[in-house]
Amino acid sequence: MTACTILTVLVLATTLVASGSASGAAKQRARKATDAHWVSQKGLAKIQRQAAHRAAHKGARFRSYSQRILGAQPVLSYRGAADPTVARYAGGWVAISTGPGAPRAIAPQPGGPWQNIPSALTVQPTWAISGRYWASDLVEVNGTWHLYFSAEVAGLGIDGRCIGVATAADPTGAFIPDERPLVCPKQANTPAAYDRIKRRPKGMPRAGVIDPDYFRDKGGHQYLLYRTQSTPSSIRMVELPDSGLPRGKARSTELVRRGGVIENPTMLRRGRQYVLLTSEGDFGECSYKTTFRRSSKLGDWSRARRQVLVDSRKSGLCGPGGADLGRGANGEPMLWFHAWTCPELGGNCPGGHNYDRDRLYDARRSLFAGVLRFTSRQSPRIKSYVAPILPPPPPPTPTATPSTTPSTTVSPKPGQQKAEKQKPAGRAHSAR
Repeated sequence: MTACTILTVLVLATTLVASGSASGAAKQRARKATDAHWVSQKGLAKIQRQAAHRAAHKGARFRSYSQRILGAQPVLSYRGAADPTVARYAGGWVAISTGPGAPRAIAPQPGGPWQNIPSALTVQPTWAISGRYWASDLVEVNGTWHLYFSAEVAGLGIDGRCIGVATAADPTGAFIPDERPLVCPKQANTPAAYDRIKRRPKGMPRAGVIDPDYFRDKGGHQYLLYRTQSTPSSIRMVELPDSGLPRGKARSTELVRRGGVIENPTMLRRGRQYVLLTSEGDFGECSYKTTFRRSSKLGDWSRARRQVLVDSRKSGLCGPGGADLGRGANGEPMLWFHAWTCPELGGNCPGGHNYDRDRLYDARRSLFAGVLRFTSRQSPRIKSYVAPILPPPPPPTPTATPSTTPSTTVSPKPGQQKAEKQKPAGRAHSAR
């Protein structure tokens, strides 16, 4: 190799290294720019301080999620709205979420403005040991509103739950729970349930059940989907009677199983395809996501391929899950779900934490809404997100009107009254 050739190789190598460094620096600047675009300057400084602290003490990575293409914003964020169920009724939309008594809010439009109303379940069923209700599903069945919910019971260990149903004539009124569980394992200390999960496969934990979701097929058949607690976890389905209430008894079947967490099932039918949406992962982390599967047979999902509908990479949101399907004002398919927001940072929550456990940045699961579209194969996609409609500002405080107080009458001095009478009318007007 000649000296000229060696020199040429060295020059090329130097150029490639320099271009690679420049490219890396450009990517880093772009990443910092997107982070700065998402959170406030105060929030960004706090993230940077924590990143330095974590790197110095544990060497752990700390990355923040940036705002992505669609620019999702929460429609309800002044309080938590975890595992939402949203239904349209005569007065607008009503949302119910996880929490004591099943917290509830109403709005005239999907974007809001949302306002709290009294909780849905102020009366606790006798078979439940607390009034904390998880991941309810609100639906109208034959002119009566049904609220399917999960509640803590005795006999299933810590946090073991069973599924019940409550009814009301109006979705904004008080719901009365049925005194028989709808789905509950036989080892629970409750009355015998409509579905006692007798055909649970070997190797599956004998735990409770959560996340009920109502599905009505085109033929009029009604079903309830739910998740079995602990891991491996599964999605099961049981057919309901015409009333949608626990009358008689039935046996459920398993649709999908996963070694980790799979939960929050919700389903719709598009032509000949059934589309099943679920949440997967740890709900306290930003990696929590919403997935979907398609099947031409309601009871057979063995060939269904799991795909991601919305996650942090696609949306920039932290832990988008707990999804519920609904309809918009013109019948368009809608997706309601929650994601973690951090008011102390001015927006989205950064990755690297479990917000259910760590309780940082005043984190809460806020309500988001999106309009869905479907491909030719009936795969769902988020077409657009619903923009929040903020409540109108409070009216300005009216200026206090000076009160007219009677003044003390002073008698004019002799000659003064006569002089005032002689003043021209024009001058008297201009002096006021």
